[in-house]
Amino acid sequence: TMGLLEAGTPMDWEEAKKYADHVRKNGLEQFLALYRKHSTLGPSILRWGDEVEYFICRLCPVDEITWLPLRAHEILQELDGFREALPHTNCAKGITWHPEYAQWMLEATPGQPYRENVEDLLEVEKNMILRRQCVQRYLKQGEAVLTLPVFPRIGTPEFTRPKHSPSPDGKVSQSAYIPDEAINPHPRFATLTANIRKRRGEKVCISVPVFQDENTADTLAQQKQDLEQRLGAAAVKDLPLDSIYMDCMAFGMGAGCLQMTFQAQDVCSARFLYDQLAIIAPYMLALTAASPIWKGILADTDVRWDVISASVDDRPPAERGLAALGEGQKTIPKSRYSSIDCFISTSCLNQDKFNDVECVVDAEAKQKLLDDGIDDRLATHIAHLFIRDPLVVFHEKLEQDNATNNDHFENLQSTNWNTVRFKVPPVNQDNIQWRVEFRSMELNLTDFENAAHTVFVMLLTRSIVSEGLNFYMPISYVDTNMKRAHSRSAVRREKFWVRQNKFKQDGECEAEPQLVEMTLGELINGDGSGFVGLNQCIRRHLDLLDCTGDTRAHIERYLDFIGKRASGELPTTAEWIRNFVLAHPEYKKDSAVSQKINYDLLKLCLEVSHGDVEGADLLGGFASTESRKLAMRPPPCGAATN
Repeated sequence: TMGLLEAGTPMDWEEAKKYADHVRKNGLEQFLALYRKHSTLGPSILRWGDEVEYFICRLCPVDEITWLPLRAHEILQELDGFREALPHTNCAKGITWHPEYAQWMLEATPGQPYRENVEDLLEVEKNMILRRQCVQRYLKQGEAVLTLPVFPRIGTPEFTRPKHSPSPDGKVSQSAYIPDEAINPHPRFATLTANIRKRRGEKVCISVPVFQDENTADTLAQQKQDLEQRLGAAAVKDLPLDSIYMDCMAFGMGAGCLQMTFQAQDVCSARFLYDQLAIIAPYMLALTAASPIWKGILADTDVRWDVISASVDDRPPAERGLAALGEGQKTIPKSRYSSIDCFISTSCLNQDKFNDVECVVDAEAKQKLLDDGIDDRLATHIAHLFIRDPLVVFHEKLEQDNATNNDHFENLQSTNWNTVRFKVPPVNQDNIQWRVEFRSMELNLTDFENAAHTVFVMLLTRSIVSEGLNFYMPISYVDTNMKRAHSRSAVRREKFWVRQNKFKQDGECEAEPQLVEMTLGELINGDGSGFVGLNQCIRRHLDLLDCTGDTRAHIERYLDFIGKRASGELPTTAEWIRNFVLAHPEYKKDSAVSQKINYDLLKLCLEVSHGDVEGADLLGGFASTESRKLAMRPPPCGAATN
């Protein structure tokens, strides 16, 4: 939910930056208080959950066009009135709804966390279907809910309703493409947007490689001409207009994703799981790829990650290495939305040499942590978070009791958006302990796909814990995998660095990692030459649990689907979307996705997600049309609405 959504009066950047050291100093004290309280507690019960972010769109069959209705705030109010009835029937975990950055977005999680037993895995898809049913209840005629990361024509003229004009000279994003009215009305979001721009000293600059076709030059020429008309030739002469150019936070934070959070047994287990999932993150980003179109133009990439990274990159030129450093400034290699820069486990498997990329720290913060008994690896991680400035500071939250409040710490923690997040226990909620958030996955069209990816990662975490799987490799290799995961059709065209010797062995703490390049198909399914694939690791774990019968059959369907998608036998959602555009009769080989193409694409996406068409070319017959049609039925709880 984009961090803290407190009521209050946020400061603009000129005022907020005066309190950056105050927030950092007190944030450290809050972290230390929580660490002292929770680091020595006994083992916790495994709990976990998922987060799905939806967008609402409107399809107009008369004109064959689509747009995004800016109604999320209104829909959330109605959903909040309805959710109280859900737990009182056979609706499993119920649902909790959350606001998101854009006014076309909704986020939903299970109302209660799942448990470790395999039976709860069968509830995941049911709960996702229930969420979709509930949203459908409050949509107007012609509106639909989709689980794709991004609306393909985001940022094109009149892509929202009501129609609003962008405000290049406004007070918030100053975008030439997206109106500020599209931002969630909570003051945190507009302030975050404006303060990122002000701290950077200019608008954010998002540049996505364009898919090259015979007439792509015409589309890029049109992009330049349109922008010159809006801003003037002088204002655009240095912009990267040989790519898909975008200019504000909404392009990134207006894109949805699938995330998971796991509560570990204790702080040590959480730190080990954090490291292992950071290595898994690029694989799952590539496997779930679903974002091949931005601003109505086909991209030469398939995923959202770098778009979001650039959309919140608040580093001024000096921090990006483009100008001389001023007093107190440091060169910071990555955006605050990025892959991780250091492993944090104290396990002997985590060899010092694996932390082989620059990890900039706040030296004063790190020394404070070390002096208070925090080990070097965790101190480095926290001090790395604290190189960033707090972006949203509320007047009402400036003075806090550090023993009973952690808002200053979360201010910085929640605006470091990495592929994984190490989450400390919240204040005054002793039933919630050390957690790890897994953040790299893309959303896919159907509840079946999203449930399959969720169950796969959940079972992989259990295999990591129970069998002590060791994926450690140098972080530079993880960064290389992240870059490769962005490639067009990465599942088919790329190889990824993989550790072959991942099972427990004698002397493994000193063992050199046997790193080889593999396709995702080989990683998931095995290479046929002795390498045990991740699906096989999961099946071994299920055997140990004596998982059989209908439960095993249900899970095997997910694993088989993921195996076929990883092998390339089934396309990723991004490939499927791109192939549809390239085969459309109106496509002019210019990389442009017109209103008509977009309408037909989203219409088909809805038909597939609702089970009106088989979608065998995407799903391979794994997701039955009957289960998908459930999403169009009324919620089974039968509660009256507010």
